[in-house]
Amino acid sequence: MAKEKNNSKVPEIPEEMKKKFDALKVKLETFKKKVLEKFDKYIIGIELLPPENPEKLKGQVSEQELEKIKNEINVLVLVDDSDSEKMSKFELKNKLATIIDKIAEEIDKNIKPETMILTELREVCFDAKYEILDMIALGAPLYDPKDLIAALKVSNVHRSMVLKKFEKYVVSYVAVGSLFRGDAKSHDIDVAIIIDDTDVKKMSRGELRDKLGAIIRSMGYEAASITGVKKEFHIQVYILTDFWEGLKEANPVFFTFLRDGVPLYDRGVFMPWKLLLEMGRIRP
Repeated sequence: MAKEKNNSKVPEIPEEMKKKFDALKVKLETFKKKVLEKFDKYIIGIELLPPENPEKLKGQVSEQELEKIKNEINVLVLVDDSDSEKMSKFELKNKLATIIDKIAEEIDKNIKPETMILTELREVCFDAKYEILDMIALGAPLYDPKDLIAALKVSNVHRSMVLKKFEKYVVSYVAVGSLFRGDAKSHDIDVAIIIDDTDVKKMSRGELRDKLGAIIRSMGYEAASITGVKKEFHIQVYILTDFWEGLKEANPVFFTFLRDGVPLYDRGVFMPWKLLLEMGRIRP
């Protein structure tokens, strides 16, 4: 019996929708250009964020407000505040946000910029507000000169994969390296993962570290492939007992990790140690 030919075609995008996409693209490009003309020194990322889900807001806001939210174009603008000396970090944010909002309004009143400084992004991670990282990971980068958005994307995808497989063992997933500080000294993306080995019975601690480490690193290649990130993605896996021993012995690698690391996931291990270090209770 002859096989039927599959004549099904991918449905074409309606002409009206194409025109909307093209118009949006032009507006976003204009917005990016004007923001960079004004604040090129400070901007380290611009990204189109996923739209707000109006269904979640039903019953909380009016129908008119819901319709307005459906038309909003949410854009994240990341600002490097590392060398702000003439004003406080949040004064810098407010000043830039006011001007960026005005630029957006002149182009299209539906463009809603969210201006965020690097200090604020780190604080979000310190406060375990990881849903903001999920939102950034789902966005579409418009400007990413230092690959900070790319680093957040690949780390977020990898973190999700690792937690899905090994959540019982993972106590902390921490971003390290210069990219997460907003500078471009490093050409790589670096993360470190701490594995709880205190309840290991079926294998030695070293075997656990090596076995999970190999799987976790292979997931890193997969995450880089999924996100299309070209930078080197380095993953260091530590077991909890080794990390604790390193702190007691004043190992400089672990102190640098504690001082500069930004947690993308933490079960109450990394942040208490980091705060103790800042208080001077853990000495290098």
